[in-house]
Amino acid sequence: LDVGAAPGTDVYAPVKGSVVAVSDLVVGGKRVDSRIDLRPSESPSVMVSVMNVRPDPSIAVGTPVLAASSKLGTAVDVASVEEQALAAHAPDGGNNVSISVYPSPGSLP
Repeated sequence: LDVGAAPGTDVYAPVKGSVVAVSDLVVGGKRVDSRIDLRPSESPSVMVSVMNVRPDPSIAVGTPVLAASSKLGTAVDVASVEEQALAAHAPDGGNNVSISVYPSPGSLP
């Protein structure tokens, strides 16, 4: 899911849970900023990744987060590095925060 967001827009946790990873996000060989992986409290068999974010200094592995109230960081200018699919439909070059959900490692049979 890509959610249009101008660079500098505050980004909040989409789920209640905890931070399990904060890693570099590389696009076209350039470090854009970060990807923050969350493990939802109510669905620990999945991971929720939030990308195109500059992490808040308070965010680290193990940090508990609450949906819609825990600030993860701010949106970055990913459109300056790569053309965005949202560019034709949104201002700011289609800048966005991307949210993905996938099975947690080891949760598949």
